[in-house]
Amino acid sequence: MGTEHKVQKSIPEVLFVGADPGRREQFNTDCRSQITRLHFANSTDDASTLLIQKPIDLLVLDLASFSRTTDVRALGELINQRAGMETLALCPAVEAGWLLSLMPYGLKHYCLSPYLSAELTRRLEDMARTVDAYDMTQRLDDLGDIVDLNDSWLNAMGYSIDEVIGTRFADYVDKKSRAAVERALITTSSNPSIDTVVCQLRRKNGSILDVSLTGLATYNAHGEHLQTHCDLRGVNYFLADKLKSQSLLEVERELKVLLQVRSKLQQALMGIKDVNELSFLMCHELRKCPGIVGVAFLHKDANEVMQLDACMSRDDEQRSNFVQGCEQMLQSVQGNSQGVLTALTQGEFVIADSLAKIVDQNENRFFRAMGIRTIVGTPIVAESIMFDEDANTIGALCLMLDRRRNFPREWLEVMAELGTLASFGLKIIEWGHEKAGLMRQLRDMAMTDTLTGAANRRSANEFMEKEYARSQQENVALTLIMMDVDKFKTINDTYGHEQGDEVLKAITRLAKSQLRETDLLVRWGGEEFLVVAPNTNAEAGFALAEAIRREIEQTAIEGCNRVTVSMGVSQITVGERIEGALGRADTALYRAKESGRNRSILAERMGAN
Repeated sequence: MGTEHKVQKSIPEVLFVGADPGRREQFNTDCRSQITRLHFANSTDDASTLLIQKPIDLLVLDLASFSRTTDVRALGELINQRAGMETLALCPAVEAGWLLSLMPYGLKHYCLSPYLSAELTRRLEDMARTVDAYDMTQRLDDLGDIVDLNDSWLNAMGYSIDEVIGTRFADYVDKKSRAAVERALITTSSNPSIDTVVCQLRRKNGSILDVSLTGLATYNAHGEHLQTHCDLRGVNYFLADKLKSQSLLEVERELKVLLQVRSKLQQALMGIKDVNELSFLMCHELRKCPGIVGVAFLHKDANEVMQLDACMSRDDEQRSNFVQGCEQMLQSVQGNSQGVLTALTQGEFVIADSLAKIVDQNENRFFRAMGIRTIVGTPIVAESIMFDEDANTIGALCLMLDRRRNFPREWLEVMAELGTLASFGLKIIEWGHEKAGLMRQLRDMAMTDTLTGAANRRSANEFMEKEYARSQQENVALTLIMMDVDKFKTINDTYGHEQGDEVLKAITRLAKSQLRETDLLVRWGGEEFLVVAPNTNAEAGFALAEAIRREIEQTAIEGCNRVTVSMGVSQITVGERIEGALGRADTALYRAKESGRNRSILAERMGAN
């Protein structure tokens, strides 16, 4: 079974975007055996045109050809145009900040340069197994004409929607498969299911696409056929889905630990007295994260020279060797004008996922001896309060891991946030206790959702416990309102994750405009919000929910169509636990969703218990 997955599979259509002829030729040389047809584009405009004209299976972005100052949005829109299809970024290891900029647009796969030929080959082999993991859907009328389909169908087949709607599905089926497909599509009201059939579809460019077809027909009360819903999935869909699930579970476990460490650091930073205490705390906590061999904290001294303030290894017995090696590493970096670690000390977010990318041989020997295989570094930057001054790099945080891996967006974002936390810590130390405003800002960071500005769950739990105790003791009403953005996944898929973030910000602003000073708006998770309304009974809470819902419904949000929300409302009764009222509000919210969305439902009117 293991050898079956190692059979090399080529990727039919690949588009390489980048103007450098040398890197183009190198990519072509390294990957020609894995690609059936390779196209080139110098600019994002040229690439966008080709993506419309051709069914591109893999988009490759040579980020070294572009500027992070001017080209992030254009490249992000190019990724967004792919609508979930595979994209690979060739990213300089010394400019890994590119990944933080492009991942919100949907980028998932990258290869850090300078890369080894074998490294890129393995990456393309992995992606070749997911290129044909299509998840296409379509609806056919009683004549077999296509009346609806998803973006994956259009991207995989290479057509525009105007070319397909109203045409016969059979026209896209290869002649060898047509008879089997026509037999499978024959259904009755008593047997509406379509038996799974493996077939071949002919794309616009004439190439063949292997898919597995299944589906379900619907009939009216008189037994008349209405429509047939079909799922067409690539031959590797189920394997890719299984591998993705396994990878997500592993990432979730690691991210959970990292988030716990971040939360602990957020709380502890408020009491930090000096740089030594800050660097010790961050290194001590971060070395507990899965896969981390060691952590180093660098900070510029009064003479603007980068110093090693603290470093800790996972193995205490190796601590002295690790400290010595880190000191030697820093000394070698200070004499170099290029390289991954030099770029880190100069303010770049960096990732070295291979020791071959660390030029200095002494560093290489040290890393190998310590079992280090990947280095991730985030700069610690002091933002200037003067508009005409650039941000100043005052330090760096360096994590050393025991294996290579492809980091997801969430992991890299938390890593960048750790650099921000370190910067806040250093500011607290520098300005002292008289800068109380900064302390409040740091507390808000721990109590506030960074994207929307709404309260986070930690803040909500504290607020609810306090108001719950008061409501029970003084016998005053307390109402909870659960709110969920309708069809938020569709918004993300249609307009991109960046626009989805803007929608969440707008909803937060609109909801706050309807609240009193005593109410609290909470980002409960994802696209779900909670309103805690003290001194408010069920009917008043329902009226408040409706006011919020109408305000959002009636307000145009730039960049997308109308946005609506669904609401569930419940009042905490005497003796009832908070969890019970939350559960009833959530049930009411679910009922609002089931009832057609864009409405508020009061749990008390449902007779929910």
